[in-house]
Amino acid sequence: KNKIQSFTTLVSSNDKNNLNSLRDKLGPYLAGLVEADGSFAVHDINSKAKKYSPKLIIVFSLSDKPLAEKLTSITQVGKIYNRESQGCVLWSIQNSEDVLKIIHIINGYMRTPKIEALHRTILWFNVNRNTDIKPLDLDLSPIDSNSWLAGFTDGDGNFSITLTDRKKKGVVTSKRVQAFFRIELRQNYHREVSINQGGISYFEILDKIARYLKVNLYSRSREQKDKIFYSFMVISHNSESHTKVIDYFNRYPLYSSKYLAYKDWKYVVEQIKLRNGKPLTTENIKEIKQVKDQFNNKRKEFDFSHLDILDS
Repeated sequence: KNKIQSFTTLVSSNDKNNLNSLRDKLGPYLAGLVEADGSFAVHDINSKAKKYSPKLIIVFSLSDKPLAEKLTSITQVGKIYNRESQGCVLWSIQNSEDVLKIIHIINGYMRTPKIEALHRTILWFNVNRNTDIKPLDLDLSPIDSNSWLAGFTDGDGNFSITLTDRKKKGVVTSKRVQAFFRIELRQNYHREVSINQGGISYFEILDKIARYLKVNLYSRSREQKDKIFYSFMVISHNSESHTKVIDYFNRYPLYSSKYLAYKDWKYVVEQIKLRNGKPLTTENIKEIKQVKDQFNNKRKEFDFSHLDILDS
């Protein structure tokens, strides 16, 4: 049989242009999102199990259903399933052409050991469907060169604001406000990964993010139900690292409801900065308390008008 050179040879030139523009617009972002909250279901090539074709599932929180719907509509792949009892929404991509389309969009933009699952999926198609897709290597470009970190943050990032009492001789004198941006990830991928795929450790990518933000990389262990979980953690906690975070997300916006958390977080960071080391005023504290009262999981109203940018 003749090999099909690549997925793009299967589609018309019109569709090819559309695919390439989706790749330019969403490639790194979607790769980051898949590496945070997506999973490829694919049989190993030598598996004796019935050969189901590969599928891709991306999990969103219930509040992020508008983003899941927007991505489905822009890419024209997959279906959305509500899993309210589990507190999530699934973007399920099962049709082979749809999976191939996503492969074309994200191939070459992945930065973590999860690239192994993408490469296994490509190999499955090359062997079972006679395609000839080249599995591209890890993206080693600078973190701020594309939107990968935005996609990854929409999946695994977290913005937080803390208000604590400052005390003098046991008496509360003022409030201390701190803002954090955090990414925490398990230390190792669950399967063997070849060296040219970056190995199994998430250290390299988390270290790269930490160095970009000019902060330390932490490792920690937690015990849960007799199991010990090891993770790496990057925390932006000071003015210099916050400036880097803001520069990045101003250039490559978040699309999930974390965009709303980021806007509030950025407002608080800017209030702290304006005080230039002086204690915050009573008015500042009052405003920050109002922000904190509807922050993250306390948020009741969600405005997704920021997604309109994806239509342009």
